[in-house]
Amino acid sequence: MVFIFRILCFEDLGIFVGRHFKLTTPYLMIVSITKIELHSYSKLGDFFKFNSQIIKELQQSKCMNHKVTGNWNLKVWYTMTLWENENDINDFYRNGSHLEAMKQSKTFSSKIQSIRIQKEELLSWKEAKKLFNNTDF
Repeated sequence: MVFIFRILCFEDLGIFVGRHFKLTTPYLMIVSITKIELHSYSKLGDFFKFNSQIIKELQQSKCMNHKVTGNWNLKVWYTMTLWENENDINDFYRNGSHLEAMKQSKTFSSKIQSIRIQKEELLSWKEAKKLFNNTDF
């Protein structure tokens, strides 16, 4: 009886598919956006090395989506990831290549800023970059 009641309560949110319940209404997740400013062009290699390792690990993690872009000058880079919860983010950030990159970040980066917000999906780069312009760190 309780099981049937739970399904009926959730019917207005989505569709029951087999054993899984698929939400059709927006579900807020966590978007993590990071801005990285490199010391110099000579540090691009170090940045790309860590970034490619991190992306490989992201693809095998609980990360729902991710993207990376750089500014035209190639000294400022942005990363954006989408997660279901804080635990998944923290498990990823505190392990593997990302942990190593954080430890060594001062050798290739002059400034790193990070923002976490709740959204249903990744933002456009235009929206994400505005967040850094409108935030005092």
